[in-house]
Amino acid sequence: MPQVQRWYTGFCYRGNPQYLINQISAQVQRHNLSKLVPLLRIEKGIKSRKPFYFFLAIDGCEVGELPTELQASLLKLRFFECPIKASRGFTYEQIKFMVGVAHDVHDYTSLIPYEPRQNLSAENPFELTELHSINHADADWVKASQNSDRFLYWLSTLGNGSWESFQKSCNALQLQEPKRILRRLRLLGHLESSLDGSKWSAAPSSIVQINSHSSEFILCGQRSISLLNQLKEYGIVASITPQPRGEAPSCIQLVVNNPDAIAKRCCEAQIANNFPIINAGEASTQLAQILPDISTWQQNLRNMPGIVPSRWEWKHFEGDDFEICGIPHETGMYQMCDENRNLRYTLFYNQNTNTWYQGDWYGLRFLALYHHGASCQVHYNVATKCLAISVKQRWPEIYERALVLASGQLPTYQGNWLLYQNVSGEVVHLLSQKLNVKYEEALICA
Repeated sequence: MPQVQRWYTGFCYRGNPQYLINQISAQVQRHNLSKLVPLLRIEKGIKSRKPFYFFLAIDGCEVGELPTELQASLLKLRFFECPIKASRGFTYEQIKFMVGVAHDVHDYTSLIPYEPRQNLSAENPFELTELHSINHADADWVKASQNSDRFLYWLSTLGNGSWESFQKSCNALQLQEPKRILRRLRLLGHLESSLDGSKWSAAPSSIVQINSHSSEFILCGQRSISLLNQLKEYGIVASITPQPRGEAPSCIQLVVNNPDAIAKRCCEAQIANNFPIINAGEASTQLAQILPDISTWQQNLRNMPGIVPSRWEWKHFEGDDFEICGIPHETGMYQMCDENRNLRYTLFYNQNTNTWYQGDWYGLRFLALYHHGASCQVHYNVATKCLAISVKQRWPEIYERALVLASGQLPTYQGNWLLYQNVSGEVVHLLSQKLNVKYEEALICA
């Protein structure tokens, strides 16, 4: 299928620019041409009674070829009598220095440029790029792990804050990629964040059971050195294990014969700056049981009303990467960009409801694969309880959290696979059904 691309055709006109905009917009609406001509741009700094340039955006398959529908109707208007003949067509990069804001021709009765109602920030915590298989054999894991531990102590003391405060704290400890750090802390059950990512809060200190047939637990949520010392005095700290590559706070594993008694004693002692410990039970299984299916999860994503597609440049996720495209018309994952303001947002578009959604980057990619009928598969080793998921098919964050909380460890990388440890067969079965994923029992993990 030919790739639709956006280009511009230019014209010279002398007269009232607002009248030109009104008349062209009305003609586009009258002949239902908005999919071919989404917007027009006018030369900046127009002087009264002087000729000026204007440019029509064309969404077509061949640059320089004007669709016959335009030639038979719109281009017969007198505004188009003086085309710029020096080029078959222009890119936005070629004309952006001389044109002003775009005028949307979808709604010609309201020509004042529309600003989205959402408080969109250039620093968007949802904006990630795919993290491929990595090898940090020479990296200083010990230092990174220690800094991650200090970071969680600091966040626990603060309790909550803004995305900007989170970034500043990362910078102070020389922690790279705050967006990924925030995601990892959520996966591990240490933090929660608001739906738009602008606020964060530390989760309550909790013990989470990771083995239903024994008394093995992990510590999640807020923590402090005094809390750890108190737990050591109880004699229940079994191990403190750095996360893979040291990129998150260490996993603290506990052996607790009577978790309710421990929680009660911690609350009574009011240790660690009044951080009581909650017995959260087997969170991995509980999450797997209560999480919705993929369709319901999509409906619960943050809806982004008020987006005017013609105000932005677009890229469509084609399975492996983003490709430049015209105005989105089909369901999928898109990047909307404004190079002038250095803005980029990744969104999911539902064609049936004409709705835009915001969510975690990997979740939107998984949703795009699901809607395009991609065959998503996982492999599960019953003996070792190891689950392997393709790096390119990583699950939405809340479903991945159920996998991470099964062990308290982030996944490790093995080639093109993400490996999750200690995941029960029940959790694999439940989540695979809800995400429409096929799983096979295979000896991938040793």
